[in-house]
Amino acid sequence: MPSPGIVIERPKGRAALEEFARLPYYIYNRRDAWWPPDIQNEVDLLTGRSPLSPHIEIEPMCARRNGKLVARVSVVVNHRYNRHWNERLGQLVHFEAMPGEDEAVAVMLERAVERVRERGMAAVRTGFAAFLDYPYAIDNYNELPSFLLRGNPPYYHCYLKNAGFETEKGQTDYTAALSGEILERYRGMVEAAERGGARLVSWRDFGFLAAIDGWTDVTNSAFERHWGWNPVSRAESRTMLSSLWDTPVADLSVLAVAGGEVVGAVFSVPDLSATLAYVKPGMRLAPERGGGTRGALINIGVVEKMRGRGIARAMAARSFLEMARRGARYAGYTLVLDDNWASRRTAESLGAHVTSNFLTYRRELASRAR
Repeated sequence: MPSPGIVIERPKGRAALEEFARLPYYIYNRRDAWWPPDIQNEVDLLTGRSPLSPHIEIEPMCARRNGKLVARVSVVVNHRYNRHWNERLGQLVHFEAMPGEDEAVAVMLERAVERVRERGMAAVRTGFAAFLDYPYAIDNYNELPSFLLRGNPPYYHCYLKNAGFETEKGQTDYTAALSGEILERYRGMVEAAERGGARLVSWRDFGFLAAIDGWTDVTNSAFERHWGWNPVSRAESRTMLSSLWDTPVADLSVLAVAGGEVVGAVFSVPDLSATLAYVKPGMRLAPERGGGTRGALINIGVVEKMRGRGIARAMAARSFLEMARRGARYAGYTLVLDDNWASRRTAESLGAHVTSNFLTYRRELASRAR
Protein backbone atom coordinates (compact mmCIF):
# COMPACT_ATOMS: atom_id res chain seq x y z
CA MET A 1 0.00 0.00 0.00
CA PRO A 2 1.29 3.49 -0.79
CA SER A 3 1.99 5.92 2.01
CA PRO A 4 -0.92 8.04 3.24
CA GLY A 5 -1.33 11.07 1.02
CA ILE A 6 -0.35 9.34 -2.25
CA VAL A 7 -3.30 8.96 -4.59
CA ILE A 8 -3.32 7.67 -8.18
CA GLU A 9 -6.23 9.00 -10.20
CA ARG A 10 -7.50 9.39 -13.74
CA PRO A 11 -8.07 13.04 -14.67
CA LYS A 12 -11.52 13.75 -16.07
CA GLY A 13 -13.03 16.95 -17.34
CA ARG A 14 -11.43 19.92 -19.04
CA ALA A 15 -9.90 21.47 -15.92
CA ALA A 16 -8.30 18.22 -14.77
CA LEU A 17 -6.90 17.46 -18.23
CA GLU A 18 -5.43 20.94 -18.54
CA GLU A 19 -3.80 20.54 -15.12
CA PHE A 20 -2.37 17.22 -16.36
CA ALA A 21 -1.05 18.88 -19.53
CA ARG A 22 0.52 21.77 -17.58
CA LEU A 23 2.64 19.68 -15.21
CA PRO A 24 5.80 20.28 -17.32
CA TYR A 25 5.59 23.98 -16.46
CA TYR A 26 6.33 23.11 -12.81
CA ILE A 27 9.18 20.75 -13.73
CA TYR A 28 11.00 22.93 -16.25
CA ASN A 29 10.09 26.46 -15.14
CA ARG A 30 13.58 27.13 -13.79
CA ARG A 31 15.26 26.21 -17.05
CA ASP A 32 16.80 28.98 -19.12
CA ALA A 33 15.14 27.49 -22.21
CA TRP A 34 12.69 24.67 -22.87
CA TRP A 35 9.87 23.58 -25.19
CA PRO A 36 6.46 24.02 -23.49
CA PRO A 37 3.73 21.54 -24.44
CA ASP A 38 0.85 22.40 -26.76
CA ILE A 39 -1.94 22.23 -24.19
CA GLN A 40 -4.81 22.19 -26.68
CA ASN A 41 -3.30 19.42 -28.81
CA GLU A 42 -2.62 17.33 -25.73
CA VAL A 43 -6.16 17.73 -24.46
CA ASP A 44 -7.51 16.89 -27.92
CA LEU A 45 -5.46 13.69 -27.92
CA LEU A 46 -6.67 12.73 -24.44
CA THR A 47 -10.31 13.34 -25.37
CA GLY A 48 -10.28 11.46 -28.67
CA ARG A 49 -10.19 14.47 -31.01
CA SER A 50 -6.77 13.83 -32.60
CA PRO A 51 -6.18 12.50 -36.13
CA LEU A 52 -4.60 9.48 -34.39
CA SER A 53 -7.61 8.81 -32.15
CA PRO A 54 -9.29 6.16 -34.35
CA HIS A 55 -6.24 3.93 -33.97
CA ILE A 56 -5.40 4.21 -30.28
CA GLU A 57 -6.77 3.68 -26.81
CA ILE A 58 -5.41 6.22 -24.35
CA GLU A 59 -5.85 6.56 -20.60
CA PRO A 60 -4.15 9.36 -18.66
CA MET A 61 -3.33 8.93 -15.00
CA CYS A 62 -1.53 11.00 -12.43
CA ALA A 63 -0.08 10.81 -8.94
CA ARG A 64 -0.88 13.26 -6.17
CA ARG A 65 0.83 13.68 -2.86
CA ASN A 66 -1.35 15.45 -0.31
CA GLY A 67 -3.46 16.83 -3.14
CA LYS A 68 -0.53 18.18 -5.19
CA LEU A 69 0.03 16.81 -8.70
CA VAL A 70 3.54 15.33 -8.74
CA ALA A 71 3.62 12.91 -11.70
CA ARG A 72 1.69 11.94 -14.81
CA VAL A 73 1.65 9.34 -17.58
CA SER A 74 -0.72 8.09 -20.29
CA VAL A 75 -1.30 4.45 -21.15
CA VAL A 76 -1.60 3.89 -24.90
CA VAL A 77 -2.44 0.85 -26.99
CA ASN A 78 -1.83 1.62 -30.65
CA HIS A 79 -3.77 -1.05 -32.53
CA ARG A 80 -2.44 0.01 -35.91
CA TYR A 81 1.15 -0.32 -34.69
CA ASN A 82 0.46 -3.74 -33.20
CA ARG A 83 -1.18 -5.00 -36.40
CA HIS A 84 1.72 -3.71 -38.48
CA TRP A 85 4.36 -5.44 -36.34
CA ASN A 86 2.25 -8.40 -35.19
CA GLU A 87 3.10 -7.40 -31.63
CA ARG A 88 1.24 -6.95 -28.35
CA LEU A 89 2.86 -3.73 -27.16
CA GLY A 90 1.53 -1.06 -24.86
CA GLN A 91 3.15 2.34 -24.57
CA LEU A 92 3.54 4.90 -21.80
CA VAL A 93 3.61 8.47 -23.11
CA HIS A 94 3.44 11.91 -21.46
CA PHE A 95 5.64 10.75 -18.57
CA GLU A 96 6.74 13.65 -16.39
CA ALA A 97 7.46 13.80 -12.66
CA MET A 98 8.68 16.13 -9.97
CA PRO A 99 12.00 15.37 -8.24
CA GLY A 100 12.10 13.41 -4.99
CA GLU A 101 8.83 11.57 -5.67
CA ASP A 102 10.21 8.03 -5.89
CA GLU A 103 7.31 6.34 -4.12
CA ALA A 104 4.53 8.23 -5.89
CA VAL A 105 6.14 7.65 -9.28
CA ALA A 106 6.73 3.96 -8.57
CA VAL A 107 3.10 3.44 -7.59
CA MET A 108 1.83 5.35 -10.63
CA LEU A 109 4.07 3.52 -13.11
CA GLU A 110 3.17 0.13 -11.67
CA ARG A 111 -0.51 1.01 -11.96
CA ALA A 112 0.06 2.07 -15.57
CA VAL A 113 1.88 -1.18 -16.36
CA GLU A 114 -1.01 -3.13 -14.84
CA ARG A 115 -3.42 -1.32 -17.15
CA VAL A 116 -1.25 -2.35 -20.11
CA ARG A 117 -1.24 -5.96 -18.88
CA GLU A 118 -5.03 -5.92 -18.42
CA ARG A 119 -5.37 -5.03 -22.10
CA GLY A 120 -3.58 -8.24 -23.06
CA MET A 121 -0.24 -6.70 -23.95
CA ALA A 122 3.04 -8.61 -23.56
CA ALA A 123 5.39 -5.63 -23.21
CA VAL A 124 5.40 -1.89 -22.60
CA ARG A 125 7.61 0.80 -24.15
CA THR A 126 8.23 4.35 -23.07
CA GLY A 127 10.28 6.96 -24.88
CA PHE A 128 9.11 6.44 -28.44
CA ALA A 129 5.74 6.27 -30.16
CA ALA A 130 5.30 7.66 -33.67
CA PHE A 131 3.76 11.16 -33.45
CA LEU A 132 3.10 10.65 -29.72
CA ASP A 133 6.33 10.34 -27.76
CA TYR A 134 10.05 10.92 -28.08
CA PRO A 135 13.07 9.37 -26.33
CA TYR A 136 14.64 10.37 -23.04
CA ALA A 137 17.73 12.58 -23.06
CA ILE A 138 20.87 11.12 -21.50
CA ASP A 139 23.09 14.21 -21.86
CA ASN A 140 22.94 18.00 -22.34
CA TYR A 141 20.35 18.20 -19.57
CA ASN A 142 20.59 21.97 -19.23
CA GLU A 143 20.56 22.73 -22.95
CA LEU A 144 17.61 23.35 -25.24
CA PRO A 145 17.17 20.10 -27.22
CA SER A 146 16.33 19.94 -30.89
CA PHE A 147 12.72 20.69 -31.81
CA LEU A 148 10.37 17.84 -30.74
CA LEU A 149 13.00 16.14 -28.56
CA ARG A 150 12.92 15.78 -24.79
CA GLY A 151 15.00 17.78 -22.36
CA ASN A 152 14.04 15.68 -19.33
CA PRO A 153 15.86 15.85 -15.99
CA PRO A 154 18.47 13.12 -15.31
CA TYR A 155 16.47 11.58 -12.45
CA TYR A 156 13.86 10.23 -14.89
CA HIS A 157 16.20 7.33 -15.67
CA CYS A 158 16.22 6.22 -12.03
CA TYR A 159 12.43 6.41 -11.90
CA LEU A 160 12.09 4.22 -15.00
CA LYS A 161 14.74 1.68 -14.05
CA ASN A 162 13.29 1.38 -10.54
CA ALA A 163 10.01 0.55 -12.28
CA GLY A 164 11.63 -2.40 -14.07
CA PHE A 165 12.38 -0.82 -17.46
CA GLU A 166 15.53 -1.55 -19.42
CA THR A 167 17.15 0.15 -22.41
CA GLU A 168 15.57 -0.90 -25.72
CA LYS A 169 17.13 1.50 -28.24
CA GLY A 170 19.59 4.36 -28.36
CA GLN A 171 19.19 7.36 -30.65
CA THR A 172 21.37 10.26 -31.67
CA ASP A 173 20.88 13.85 -32.75
CA TYR A 174 23.40 15.22 -35.25
CA THR A 175 24.38 18.82 -35.96
CA ALA A 176 26.20 20.19 -39.03
CA ALA A 177 27.91 23.58 -39.18
CA LEU A 178 26.88 25.35 -42.38
CA SER A 179 30.27 26.77 -43.33
CA GLY A 180 31.49 27.86 -46.75
CA GLU A 181 33.46 24.69 -47.54
CA ILE A 182 30.68 22.29 -46.64
CA LEU A 183 28.14 24.33 -48.62
CA GLU A 184 30.23 23.78 -51.75
CA ARG A 185 30.21 20.06 -51.07
CA TYR A 186 26.43 20.20 -50.70
CA ARG A 187 26.08 21.78 -54.13
CA GLY A 188 28.15 18.96 -55.58
CA MET A 189 25.91 16.37 -53.91
CA VAL A 190 22.80 17.96 -55.42
CA GLU A 191 24.36 18.15 -58.88
CA ALA A 192 25.50 14.51 -58.73
CA ALA A 193 22.00 13.28 -57.85
CA GLU A 194 20.44 15.33 -60.61
CA ARG A 195 22.95 13.98 -63.15
CA GLY A 196 21.87 10.54 -62.00
CA GLY A 197 18.26 11.25 -62.96
CA ALA A 198 16.73 12.50 -59.71
CA ARG A 199 15.03 15.89 -59.77
CA LEU A 200 15.06 17.65 -56.39
CA VAL A 201 12.19 20.01 -55.74
CA SER A 202 10.84 21.88 -52.71
CA TRP A 203 7.41 21.07 -51.37
CA ARG A 204 6.29 24.56 -52.34
CA ASP A 205 7.33 24.15 -55.97
CA PHE A 206 5.86 20.64 -56.17
CA GLY A 207 2.53 21.79 -54.71
CA PHE A 208 2.24 21.55 -50.94
CA LEU A 209 -0.71 19.17 -50.59
CA ALA A 210 0.63 16.90 -53.32
CA ALA A 211 4.01 17.01 -51.55
CA ILE A 212 2.41 15.89 -48.28
CA ASP A 213 0.91 12.93 -50.15
CA GLY A 214 4.30 12.14 -51.68
CA TRP A 215 6.01 12.39 -48.29
CA THR A 216 3.40 10.05 -46.79
CA ASP A 217 3.81 7.44 -49.51
CA VAL A 218 7.62 7.52 -49.46
CA THR A 219 7.79 7.46 -45.66
CA ASN A 220 5.38 4.52 -45.38
CA SER A 221 7.46 2.61 -47.93
CA ALA A 222 10.93 3.57 -46.67
CA PHE A 223 10.03 3.08 -43.01
CA GLU A 224 7.91 -0.05 -43.43
CA ARG A 225 10.33 -2.18 -41.36
CA HIS A 226 11.93 0.69 -39.47
CA TRP A 227 11.78 0.13 -35.73
CA GLY A 228 9.05 2.14 -34.00
CA TRP A 229 7.17 3.25 -37.12
CA ASN A 230 3.64 2.47 -38.19
CA PRO A 231 1.96 3.52 -41.45
CA VAL A 232 -0.10 6.71 -41.60
CA SER A 233 -2.72 7.73 -44.12
CA ARG A 234 -2.56 10.64 -46.53
CA ALA A 235 -5.59 12.16 -44.78
CA GLU A 236 -3.85 12.07 -41.40
CA SER A 237 -0.69 13.63 -42.81
CA ARG A 238 -2.67 16.40 -44.50
CA THR A 239 -4.47 17.16 -41.23
CA MET A 240 -1.18 17.38 -39.33
CA LEU A 241 0.91 19.24 -41.92
CA SER A 242 -1.31 21.29 -44.24
CA SER A 243 -1.28 24.38 -41.98
CA LEU A 244 2.46 24.70 -42.72
CA TRP A 245 1.93 25.50 -46.40
CA ASP A 246 2.76 29.20 -46.04
CA THR A 247 5.80 28.77 -43.76
CA PRO A 248 9.50 28.13 -44.47
CA VAL A 249 8.77 24.41 -44.08
CA ALA A 250 7.49 24.50 -47.68
CA ASP A 251 10.91 25.67 -48.92
CA LEU A 252 13.12 23.61 -46.60
CA SER A 253 11.35 20.30 -47.22
CA VAL A 254 12.38 18.42 -50.34
CA LEU A 255 11.13 15.68 -52.66
CA ALA A 256 13.17 13.60 -55.11
CA VAL A 257 11.37 12.72 -58.34
CA ALA A 258 12.60 10.12 -60.85
CA GLY A 259 10.70 8.71 -63.79
CA GLY A 260 7.68 10.79 -62.86
CA GLU A 261 7.51 9.16 -59.41
CA VAL A 262 8.29 10.59 -55.96
CA VAL A 263 11.11 8.35 -54.73
CA GLY A 264 12.50 10.34 -51.80
CA ALA A 265 11.28 12.84 -49.24
CA VAL A 266 12.66 15.15 -46.57
CA PHE A 267 10.66 17.05 -43.95
CA SER A 268 12.57 19.97 -42.46
CA VAL A 269 11.74 22.90 -40.22
CA PRO A 270 13.33 26.31 -39.61
CA ASP A 271 14.62 27.40 -36.22
CA LEU A 272 11.44 27.52 -34.12
CA SER A 273 13.02 28.49 -30.81
CA ALA A 274 11.93 32.13 -31.12
CA THR A 275 8.27 31.21 -31.60
CA LEU A 276 7.71 27.92 -29.72
CA ALA A 277 10.39 27.70 -27.01
CA TYR A 278 10.34 29.50 -23.69
CA VAL A 279 13.61 31.41 -23.32
CA LYS A 280 14.26 33.50 -20.23
CA PRO A 281 14.53 37.23 -20.92
CA GLY A 282 18.13 38.17 -21.57
CA MET A 283 19.16 34.58 -22.21
CA ARG A 284 21.06 34.00 -25.48
CA LEU A 285 20.97 30.48 -26.84
CA ALA A 286 24.14 28.96 -28.21
CA PRO A 287 23.88 29.32 -32.02
CA GLU A 288 24.08 25.53 -32.50
CA ARG A 289 21.04 25.20 -30.21
CA GLY A 290 18.70 27.90 -31.52
CA GLY A 291 18.10 31.59 -31.37
CA GLY A 292 17.32 31.78 -35.06
CA THR A 293 20.43 30.02 -36.33
CA ARG A 294 19.62 26.26 -36.31
CA GLY A 295 17.23 24.57 -38.72
CA ALA A 296 16.45 20.87 -38.44
CA LEU A 297 15.87 17.96 -40.77
CA ILE A 298 13.23 15.88 -39.00
CA ASN A 299 12.60 13.00 -41.39
CA ILE A 300 14.29 11.55 -44.49
CA GLY A 301 13.47 8.51 -46.61
CA VAL A 302 14.14 6.96 -50.01
CA VAL A 303 12.18 4.05 -51.50
CA GLU A 304 14.21 0.85 -51.55
CA LYS A 305 14.67 0.55 -55.32
CA MET A 306 16.36 3.98 -55.45
CA ARG A 307 18.77 3.58 -52.55
CA GLY A 308 22.52 3.65 -53.01
CA ARG A 309 22.39 6.52 -55.52
CA GLY A 310 23.14 9.42 -53.19
CA ILE A 311 19.56 10.66 -53.22
CA ALA A 312 19.14 10.87 -49.43
CA ARG A 313 22.39 12.80 -49.06
CA ALA A 314 21.43 15.13 -51.93
CA MET A 315 17.97 15.88 -50.51
CA ALA A 316 19.47 16.70 -47.12
CA ALA A 317 22.10 18.87 -48.82
CA ARG A 318 19.43 20.74 -50.78
CA SER A 319 17.50 21.36 -47.54
CA PHE A 320 20.64 22.52 -45.69
CA LEU A 321 21.56 24.88 -48.52
CA GLU A 322 18.15 26.53 -48.22
CA MET A 323 18.60 26.82 -44.46
CA ALA A 324 21.94 28.55 -45.03
CA ARG A 325 20.43 30.87 -47.64
CA ARG A 326 17.90 31.93 -45.00
CA GLY A 327 20.64 32.70 -42.46
CA ALA A 328 20.97 29.45 -40.50
CA ARG A 329 24.48 28.65 -39.27
CA TYR A 330 23.71 25.10 -38.16
CA ALA A 331 21.45 22.26 -39.26
CA GLY A 332 20.16 19.42 -37.16
CA TYR A 333 19.79 15.87 -38.52
CA THR A 334 17.26 14.30 -36.17
CA LEU A 335 16.63 11.54 -34.94
CA VAL A 336 18.81 8.53 -35.84
CA LEU A 337 18.80 5.07 -34.28
CA ASP A 338 22.23 4.04 -33.00
CA ASP A 339 22.15 0.94 -35.20
CA ASN A 340 20.84 2.70 -38.34
CA TRP A 341 24.23 2.91 -39.99
CA ALA A 342 22.88 3.91 -43.40
CA SER A 343 21.39 7.09 -41.93
CA ARG A 344 24.40 7.68 -39.69
CA ARG A 345 26.70 7.50 -42.72
CA THR A 346 24.47 10.00 -44.52
CA ALA A 347 24.75 12.37 -41.55
CA GLU A 348 28.52 11.97 -41.45
CA SER A 349 28.82 12.59 -45.21
CA LEU A 350 27.04 15.91 -44.62
CA GLY A 351 29.71 16.92 -42.12
CA ALA A 352 27.38 16.39 -39.14
CA HIS A 353 28.51 15.18 -35.72
CA VAL A 354 26.66 13.60 -32.81
CA THR A 355 25.67 16.34 -30.37
CA SER A 356 22.97 14.70 -28.20
CA ASN A 357 21.95 11.19 -27.19
CA PHE A 358 18.66 9.61 -26.18
CA LEU A 359 17.16 6.32 -24.96
CA THR A 360 13.93 4.39 -25.32
CA TYR A 361 12.92 1.99 -22.55
CA ARG A 362 11.01 -1.29 -22.56
CA ARG A 363 9.63 -3.69 -19.97
CA GLU A 364 8.59 -7.23 -20.80
CA LEU A 365 5.45 -8.30 -18.96
CA ALA A 366 5.33 -12.03 -19.59
CA SER A 367 8.92 -12.97 -18.72
CA ARG A 368 8.94 -12.03 -15.06
CA ALA A 369 6.63 -10.95 -12.30
CA ARG A 370 7.19 -7.95 -10.08
